[in-house]
Parts: sequence; structure tokens; C-alpha cells
Amino acid sequence: MNIDELGGIAIAVADAARPVPLRYFRKPLAVEAKGDLSPVTIADRETELAMRAVLDARCPDHGVYGEEHGQQGLDRRFVWVIDPIDGTKSFISGMPLFTTL
Repeated sequence: MNIDELGGIAIAVADAARPVPLRYFRKPLAVEAKGDLSPVTIADRETELAMRAVLDARCPDHGVYGEEHGQQGLDRRFVWVIDPIDGTKSFISGMPLFTTL
């Protein structure tokens, strides 16, 4: 797999992720605390699932290290590290200071 193919996959992952948090932004959300006491919402979890769906379809032989749904295939040649909503505290408070990584 070359850099252009990887770039295309990254764009597809971003495109799949983009609409998910926007459905929840500035709306009432249940907030849970993870083991490290950082917040997580349904928006975080669903965004990661959307990202993983693209990765599973486009590159099933790659590993994924995800913040909300764990890791798989960390011994593979390529491993995607994903953070569905970086800046969850800002997201929860309605501040547009978050992104998807």
C-alpha cells in the first residue's frame, strides 16, 4: 500500500466521521466517566464506530488503536490510531474546540 492509498483511506475515514459528532453537538448528552475519569459520550463512541467501519472495509488487514473501542491487530504492519473526539470536554460544553484524529 502506498502513501496515496493511505491518504485516500484517511480522507474516507474523516468523511465518515465528520457528520456523527455534529448530530450531537450542543444537544443534551449523557456523559460517562471512563476508567481514567475522562468523559465519554455516545458521540465519541458512534464516531469511532463510523471510523472503524471504513477501516474494516478498506483495509481489514490493518490494526486499529482506538480510544473508545479498544485495540486490535497491534502487531500488523499498519496500525491506525484514532481519537473520535479530541476535546470531549469542549464538545460537551458546546464550545467548537474539538476535532477528530
